[in-house]
This record gives sequence, C-alpha cells and structure tokens, in this order.
Amino acid sequence: MNTKKKYAGTKKPAQKMMTKTQSAPRGEIEEYLYMLPVEVRAEDLLEVIEAPQEKKDVWHELDLMEVKLGHDGLIFENFMDCFDTKSDQAFLKENGVKKVYAFSYDSLDKAEAAKAVREIHAAFGGFIASDTKDLQPVYQPEEFG
Repeated sequence: MNTKKKYAGTKKPAQKMMTKTQSAPRGEIEEYLYMLPVEVRAEDLLEVIEAPQEKKDVWHELDLMEVKLGHDGLIFENFMDCFDTKSDQAFLKENGVKKVYAFSYDSLDKAEAAKAVREIHAAFGGFIASDTKDLQPVYQPEEFG
C-alpha cells in the first residue's frame, strides 16, 4: 500500500482545512482506515452523520469531508489510490471492500468521532482497519470508541 499521496503544497488538503487555533487544547491525532462494502462519495457519508449543517463541509473534487467536533475536525478522505499493489487489491477483494477512506480526528474528540463512525456503519456497513502496513488490528465500529 502506498500511503504517500502527492500534493502540490507541503501539507495534505485535510491539514490545510483545520479551523481551530493553535492555542486550543489538543490531544493526539488518531488515524484509521474505513473499509466500505459499497461505492460511496464523501457527501454520502456526510449526509448520515447527525450534526448541524454549519459543522459539515465537503470538497467534492477531493472526495473529502469534514465535521467540526469539539477540538478539531473529523476528516474522511478518499484513500483508494493508495491501495495500488497486487496484495492491496487482493485484500480489498477478499474482504469485499469497494471503497476506502482514511479518517482522522483529535483524540479529545473520540466519543463524538465514534458516534459518527457508528452512524456511517449503520447506513453503509464496513469495518475499520489500522493505518499500518498490515492494516492490523481491525475493528468493527461497535468496538471503536
């Protein structure tokens, strides 16, 4: 799996979006992969998350969405292009995965992030993998948070 995306700037688009000030309390940034059994777009994920509309944003051209939480944003970014090796493709096929999103959030927002992940799971199914070379451990959304 190629976890390095090429960007014109020095920061990933998701890093450029952060709206909180540097002086706000921050935890660690948690990063995972959401494996979906269906083809969806970021706006589809955003629709099923219960949050005020003014806290939601989507970038259609990047297939990326953000929900503003208490300390930072919950960000889902299309990650399919990073699954480009034969072993990656075999993993996707063996597990019935049609779409992969990388998602991240501030650890201080874990309860809110877990709620949103469960809402996505209720609508679309899927599972969570660690953002590691072997994708382990794997979690079901009800185990997450």
